[in-house]
Amino acid sequence: MATSAILWFSGDVLAAIGDVLAQILEHSYEYDDDSVGKKKTVVADANQQQKEDTTPNNAMTMQIDWKRVRIQAYYAALIWAPFGHYWYEWLDRAAHKLASGGSIRRFVGSKLILEMALLHPIGLLAFFACVGLMGGDTPCDVMHQLRKDFFPSLILEYVLWLPFDMANFAFIPVKHQLLVVNSVCLLESIMLSYIKANGISIPGHEDTREDCNGKKKKKNE
Repeated sequence: MATSAILWFSGDVLAAIGDVLAQILEHSYEYDDDSVGKKKTVVADANQQQKEDTTPNNAMTMQIDWKRVRIQAYYAALIWAPFGHYWYEWLDRAAHKLASGGSIRRFVGSKLILEMALLHPIGLLAFFACVGLMGGDTPCDVMHQLRKDFFPSLILEYVLWLPFDMANFAFIPVKHQLLVVNSVCLLESIMLSYIKANGISIPGHEDTREDCNGKKKKKNE
């Protein structure tokens, strides 16, 4: 019971920290873009230089969106933590059945296949849907983001988790696997929080399908 409570709490805290770090990362990109824009304006119009120099630099300050942080924490505590707890217990039993009488490699391989085929796609669907709806997105908004960001996000999930899961399944007892997973969840929280707020921009590709308002949208909108 104490271990479960620790897992619930640690996942909650990591999700909140990850979202704060994602917001800081977003702000740093916005500040860089703003700085470049100001330099271009000064070069294009020297008469505006004094105005640019005396304008308060609002880009240097930022406000953390605490509602967004709370939503990420609620999702981690109320959805991911209980699901993850039972998932790893079920995964171990299912892999034992699939690899019955086989080697440790077959056992680990069975776990990896189930993890990649089931957990990550289902987890991403739940994340975009639950966090989006809790944050005020309409079902149409959620579907639009799933269409444009789901598969790129899933590829990033595989790149992040595949090598880690191989080591986790091969060397860590099942009762400790979720605790070890939480150590990598901070990176995943930063990544998914950033994608949820900003989408994924793929160079050379634009999503020209209509959004929920009937307007054409670019891939990164």
